[in-house]
Formats: sequence, C-alpha cells, structure tokens
Amino acid sequence: MSTIFNPPGFNPPNPFSTPIQAFLSSGNLSSAPAPEETAAHIITIVSNSPDPTYALWQLWDAFFIAAFTCSITHHAHITLLGAIRAQPPTQLKHVPSKLNPALLLGSGTQAARKLNWSALPYFRSQWRDVHDVLQAWRDWGGARAPREGDNPGPTVSSLCSSVDKYFQRFCVFSAAQLKADRGKGQISPIWVFFACRDALEREGPGPGEPRAHRMSPEHVWALDVRVAATWLRDGGRVLWETDYEESRRSWAAALNDKTELWQREDGLTRDRWRLWEERLRALSLEGGKLDEETRSLLTEAAGVVEGILRESSA
Repeated sequence: MSTIFNPPGFNPPNPFSTPIQAFLSSGNLSSAPAPEETAAHIITIVSNSPDPTYALWQLWDAFFIAAFTCSITHHAHITLLGAIRAQPPTQLKHVPSKLNPALLLGSGTQAARKLNWSALPYFRSQWRDVHDVLQAWRDWGGARAPREGDNPGPTVSSLCSSVDKYFQRFCVFSAAQLKADRGKGQISPIWVFFACRDALEREGPGPGEPRAHRMSPEHVWALDVRVAATWLRDGGRVLWETDYEESRRSWAAALNDKTELWQREDGLTRDRWRLWEERLRALSLEGGKLDEETRSLLTEAAGVVEGILRESSA
C-alpha cells in the first residue's frame, strides 16, 4: 500500500526521495544531474539494501509521489524512468526468498541471478495501487496541512491540495508514459478504455447528496471527463494499435460490459470509437459545466480519434 495518505510524521525517511527530487527539481534537464547518474545511484541503494523488495517499494512510492505532485510537464520523470530501465542487471547483496523469480535474470540459484531493471521490477503493481487509491479518493475535498513542528516528508497528507489534482496529474504522467513506451512498457493501454468507458459513456454526473469534505458529483464527473480526454489524446493511438485479441484474453468481461450509452457486448469496435469522438465534441461545446481548458483538451482528443478513424479507413 502506498504511503500517500499516511499522517504527518508516520513514514520513515525514504532514501530515494532526495536523489529523485534533486533530478526533477533542477528546472531543466541541462542543469540537472545526468539521468544515468541518478539512475545508477538509485540502483546502488536497491542492490545494497538488506531488503531489496522493500527498497523497490520505497523507490516507486517516492517516484509516483513526485509524479502526481508535479504541476508541470513530466518529461523529466519519463527521462529518469528510461535511464533506470536502461541500467544493466545488477547483483543483489541480499536476495529474499519472497522476491518474485520473474524479476531476476540468469541461470543457477536465485541468489546468483541478477535483478532485471529493463522490466522495472514492481513498477506495474505499485502503479496500479497508486492509481486505484487516488481514483477512489479523487472526490476528497483536500489533504491535510502539516501542523507546526511536523516533519511529514513527501506525502499527500503534508500537501495543501485537493486529491482530484493529484489524480489528474498522475493520469497526465501515466498517459504520457504510455505514449512514450508505445504500449510496450509497464502501463497497459487498457486504461485508456477504462477512462473513456467510465466518463464518456455517461450522460453526465450521477445523483448524489453533498457530503462533508467531499466534492460534488458534478465536479467529479468533470474531472473524469478531463482524465478520459487526457488518456485518449496521449494514449488513444496506442490503444488502437494494441492487439485486440490479446486484450480480450485479459479484459473480456470489461470490454463486453454494457454502459449507459453503450448497450452492446461487442467490445472495442469502430462504432465505440466513433461514440467517444461524438461525446468529446459534444462536451467540448458545453458551456458552464466544463472550464475552457477542459473543453480545449476535449477538442484535442476528438481530433486524435478522428485522425485514427480516418487513417484506418483510407
């Protein structure tokens, strides 16, 4: 479980926060430490750790918190992730028996094998954990500010912001990473589908009574629409080019689920893509419910879908 909602002062110091922040906070990549240097430092910490499984968990916890607290471009995050993935396999000083053997390369005993950095060990499972937690709490009205004298470290609880902002930024990073990896990395293109299904295949916000410290259904729906447009703009083409039969083997039930605006059980068809384009364009013309920045993003995403459908029928 991620530390993102732990109370101030609860978490022990994370050894990866400082090198990650040093690389990301330099303002531009030309003045930052070399990504290979930062990646090598990170990997040395993991390789020398008496508990590399926990060290990997700390690594991705620090990385993902840095990603969703970043309000600007995620180019540096993607660069650092690429540098980590490019590192050669490393020998661990301590190999716990519970370490997944699939993360190791080579033959012989598990202790003699090396950690495969090209697979970004444990990235996928921890990404899912952070995504699901932020999504579940995206309607929370605000994270706690630290009390005087607290030394909370980089957690959501120490940052004065609404969780919807963190979820939105996390999805911006994730969609950009998916695009950079062209679907061959650790983030699955199926998340483009999930975001579109859950937001674009509804007429609007569902019913709900105002709750203390929670955002209105209208606010949450507008967030979900923006997130769907982000995934489609940056990851739509990756989803389109993904092997459909391979996706069905893992996600058949989800692909066949009926929704408010999609009452068929034939998965991800051209008609469904066309529905998404129509919904994006219709929503981009709505005034009042969605802000100008969101409507502009919807127009961009609609253009991506239109281009995909046009090229595929040429």
